[in-house]
Amino acid sequence: MAPVATRSIARSDPEYVFERYTPKKRRSNRRVSDKEEALKKQKLNREKALNDNRDGLFSDSDILAHFGKEHVKGVKGCQEVLDKTCEKLLSLADEIEGYKRAESGLSEKVKGDMEAFCGKARLLVTSKCKKQYQKMIDDALSPTYSPPTKVSDLTGFWEMVQIQIDEVETNHQKLLKLKENNWKEIEEIKPVPTTALNPKIVNKPAAPKPNPKKAEMDKARADRMKAFKAQMKAKMQASKEGKENSENAFVVS
Repeated sequence: MAPVATRSIARSDPEYVFERYTPKKRRSNRRVSDKEEALKKQKLNREKALNDNRDGLFSDSDILAHFGKEHVKGVKGCQEVLDKTCEKLLSLADEIEGYKRAESGLSEKVKGDMEAFCGKARLLVTSKCKKQYQKMIDDALSPTYSPPTKVSDLTGFWEMVQIQIDEVETNHQKLLKLKENNWKEIEEIKPVPTTALNPKIVNKPAAPKPNPKKAEMDKARADRMKAFKAQMKAKMQASKEGKENSENAFVVS
């Protein structure tokens, strides 16, 4: 077999491919803190608890014996409220989307409001309800989940979700009013200011109520002042008369 001819490859050769040296990543010597270790352990326990529930390792009797009747009843009630709310929100979104498809001649603003309503209602179901709240309910019925989820935690989270649900229902009522008005914008009638017709009446401050004790004190003070003035006047009169008598006696002598 004939030897294969070889040629030297130089950097100037256009067929030369430069392979960049990539150093291996060094292992970090940073010590894992206790907080990170606890979070990691909590995440593993949560995943294990969810897997155990999915695999059916805990029966209803096991869950009832572990948590008690009141806890299980409260969690089941939260599950029923969640299911009914999700069904209602999706039906409202389907209703508005059906109007959008059936009606013709809708303005761009009305179409935008319809699309925004449907998107918000469905996003609320998929993100808040089905994803976050459903996960909390599953954790509340998992004996191995740590820390345990209480019914008060479920109700507290649902109160925050209920605010967004109320906003969706309010927007649904606004769209129904547009439908009654043939999908035309309803002009809001601004009230006429009544400041010119009814001038502002400034109420005068009420006169203070008389205080009988204070009136008596004022009267006594005035009487004392009157008596003092009369006494001073009498003294001055007596002093004047005495002076005149002394002068007369000096002249006679």
